[in-house]
Amino acid sequence: MLTLLKILLFGGAVLLTPKPIDLVDTTTIIQLTEPISAITENASLTLDIAEYISADNEEAATTEFLKAFPDACVSAMLHSKFGVSVYLDNAEGQWRDGKKLLRLSATTGMDAGINFTRVELHVCKEIRHTTLTWHNYDKPSFLH
Repeated sequence: MLTLLKILLFGGAVLLTPKPIDLVDTTTIIQLTEPISAITENASLTLDIAEYISADNEEAATTEFLKAFPDACVSAMLHSKFGVSVYLDNAEGQWRDGKKLLRLSATTGMDAGINFTRVELHVCKEIRHTTLTWHNYDKPSFLH
């Protein structure tokens, strides 16, 4: 019940890149001006990949996503100033409100409350003109 209260009071999304960026190198490091943290273990980072997915429905977009971004093509590492790191290795395509997104989350889950100050993105191919958004929670299983 405490988690639900935290989600209601503090849950949301934070745009980490107000202007679109290009991920052209194998590793891109973004130093955050304000720390980010998770409320639930399924918090995630999303990248806008609309330029790479032409499908106009969720089912077709899922198929196209698998071709455009093969397994382990995109991942991220979150780092705290105290040396705690979390590997966001679970990549999945999402169709959310007509937006085509790449969602990165931790297969092992995340500990809530750790403040991360740096994002390290790893890509196997260029992703141009994308924005990054941090979602500090995902619906708890009892709400699905």
